[in-house]
Amino acid sequence: MDVLEIHGLAYRRQAFELRIDLMLPGDSFGVLLGPSGCGKSTALRLIAGLLTAEAGSIMLGGKEISGLPPDRRRVGLVFQDLALFGHMSARRNIEYGPRLAGAGKAESGRISSELAQCFRISALLDRLPSELSGGEQQRVALARSLAAKPALLLLDEPLSSLDATLRRELRSEIKERVKERGVSALHVTHDIEEALALADKLFIMQEGRIVESGTPRELYDSPRSAFAARLLGRGPLVEIHALEFGMAGVRGKSAFGAFSCPLPESADAKTQWCLHFPRQAGKLVTEAQGSQDNLFEASLVSASYLGSGWRLRLRSGPVAGSRPGWQEAEMEVEITDSECPLPGQIVRLAIPSSACHLVRA
Repeated sequence: MDVLEIHGLAYRRQAFELRIDLMLPGDSFGVLLGPSGCGKSTALRLIAGLLTAEAGSIMLGGKEISGLPPDRRRVGLVFQDLALFGHMSARRNIEYGPRLAGAGKAESGRISSELAQCFRISALLDRLPSELSGGEQQRVALARSLAAKPALLLLDEPLSSLDATLRRELRSEIKERVKERGVSALHVTHDIEEALALADKLFIMQEGRIVESGTPRELYDSPRSAFAARLLGRGPLVEIHALEFGMAGVRGKSAFGAFSCPLPESADAKTQWCLHFPRQAGKLVTEAQGSQDNLFEASLVSASYLGSGWRLRLRSGPVAGSRPGWQEAEMEVEITDSECPLPGQIVRLAIPSSACHLVRA
């Protein structure tokens, strides 16, 4: 299997600078996730050879490809706008790569028929792109890219123009077809659900750098920075006013109350930390019940019904007024209780210490 290894890849355009290191195992589906303008598409174009890097190396299958022209890199690229040849039928679009590589008419036809069957577009092969729906055009573009037998498939937000239902249907289909053909893929998106659903390995990008990488579950369960936690939308980020590191864990204070949590990997008191926990981790308790967990107090600003429970917007203000030095803060949490307090009421939220952890601010 062809492993993708990138070391010190550097590119500068005006005030923007990209510098990344990346390793994607062979036969893996990688996803670059980040906000618009962070360099995701630029990274793909550098790998494909459509842009020239200032420094660094790109290794694919153990071979340096940085100095090769795009057509010799064994890399397929599916753009957001698909770039299908409008004057060619779907069949001729798919056969274009094999014919360019020297395959005969019979072999090119066999490849297009096989891929058309995989993507369920056999009945559409004689139509022009303008006669196809958005989802059908996506399938043709993916089949065309795979027809050239790339070692690596690069996908630059190919689903962004589709409606949500079709996007969910196609993303699982893309991964299945890519895996069936033993091809590695690197997919760019800013859609969190799409990234978590597709990735074998997830790379989080911020301002031209890959700041975190791992499996989707690793990054979602244990983000190491406030940026990653916020991007993944996992839950609240609570400002910390005081913090003590001990052998047994961490104790601290926030506008919502005192808390404890496990020690982070790097227990550095000089680092600026935030408290983070899953949005669904807490449960409402009464004052009489007390709690062995972290007990946060706040007033309820608003509540939205989700079907499975409630999303609460909480504000620390009324509690903070009786506790010198605390500042007003807000956070959103979700509860599964069938009944919900009324706006303006004080709520007490118990959160297990094990669900809390510190992230770099």
